[in-house]
Amino acid sequence: MYAQGRRARRSAQDDERQTLARGPRPGTLPPGPGTLLHLQRTAGNAAAVRALAPVVQRVAVTDPRSRQSVETGTLTPEQRVTLAAQLLRAKKTKELERLRAAHPDERDSLSERALRAIMPRYRDVHPESEGESESEDPNVFYRTLRPEELPLRNGLRPPVGHDATKSAADHIRAGSRAKVKSSWVSFTRSLKTAAAWAAENESRIAKVRLPEGARVEEGRVYDTTDPVQLAAVFGDNGGSAENFAKASQEVVVRGGLGAEAVLRVFKAKYLSPEEYEQYKTGSATDSGLYAVVRTRAKVTENKQKLAPKPIGVYHHQETELAAPKRKDRDRTPENDERAHRARLTT
Repeated sequence: MYAQGRRARRSAQDDERQTLARGPRPGTLPPGPGTLLHLQRTAGNAAAVRALAPVVQRVAVTDPRSRQSVETGTLTPEQRVTLAAQLLRAKKTKELERLRAAHPDERDSLSERALRAIMPRYRDVHPESEGESESEDPNVFYRTLRPEELPLRNGLRPPVGHDATKSAADHIRAGSRAKVKSSWVSFTRSLKTAAAWAAENESRIAKVRLPEGARVEEGRVYDTTDPVQLAAVFGDNGGSAENFAKASQEVVVRGGLGAEAVLRVFKAKYLSPEEYEQYKTGSATDSGLYAVVRTRAKVTENKQKLAPKPIGVYHHQETELAAPKRKDRDRTPENDERAHRARLTT
C-alpha cells in the first residue's frame, strides 16, 4: 500500500514538471496580469520566452529600383536599411510598414537610419553648427555670384556658349570646374551654404524667388532636398555627386531665372568670434547687416573636423553696370552692351 502511494505521488510530480516545461494548456489561465505573472514565475519555461521575444516574420517586399520581390529575412541589417531608404525615396509607405513590421526589433532604427540616408544632412552635427537653412519657403533660393553676373539687370542665366544637351546630373557632377557650361544654373536652399562659398573671397549672394508655374514645366526645376526629384536627376548612379547635392541643398533650374525673380543682393565676409557673439546677442548693431550665420563643420581629407566659421551677410547696393573680371570679356552680354553704348556716344 505504501509503495503504491509513493508511486502515485511520483507520477503526480512528474506530470506537474512536464506541465511546467510545456507551459499552461490553452484556456487554463484567464487573460490579464495573472497570466503574465504565472509565465514570469515559471523561469526557464520555453513557452514564456517565445511569447515575449520579438517574432521575425518572413515577408517579401518589392525593391522599388529592381522591382523584384526581396525576402527581407535573408538580408543583413545594413541591407534592410538601404531597402528602407529606397522605399522612402519612392514614397512606398505601405511596403515600408511591412518591412518594419517584419523586423520589430529594428523597427525604430530602420526608420531613423533610412531618414538619415536621404535627408540633406548626412554627417553628424558639429556642436557649434547652426540649423540647415533659415528659409522655410521652398521657392526661395540663394546663389553665390560670379564677378561678371549682374542679377538685377540681366538675371541669372547660363553663360554664353553653354551646351544645352548636358543633363542636370552632368551639371552637378562637373560643378564650377566644367570647361563647357550647361544650360542649368545652380542655387541652394540654404543661406549658410551660399554664405560659406561667398565668404571665401567676399563675393555677392543673390536671393531669388522661383516664379509661379516654374515647377509645372516638366524637367525645368530639380530640388535635391526632395528625394523623388533627387532620384529623377541621378537615378541609380548618384555616388558622391548625389551626396554633395544633398549636403548643399542644391536646386538646379534649366535656363536660369530672369531679373524679376531676384529679391535682393548681399555680400558676405568672415567675422571674428567676438563680432559674431555681439551681433547674435544684440549687443552690437549694424544697419547694413542682414544676418549672421555659422557655417557647417567641414571634414578635411585626413578626416579632421574643422570648427564652423562665423559669417556676416550684408546688404549690397548693386551698381548699374559693373566691369566684368573674366578673361573672355568679349563673350559676356554685359560687355557687348557696354561696347554698343560706347559706339553710340562717340
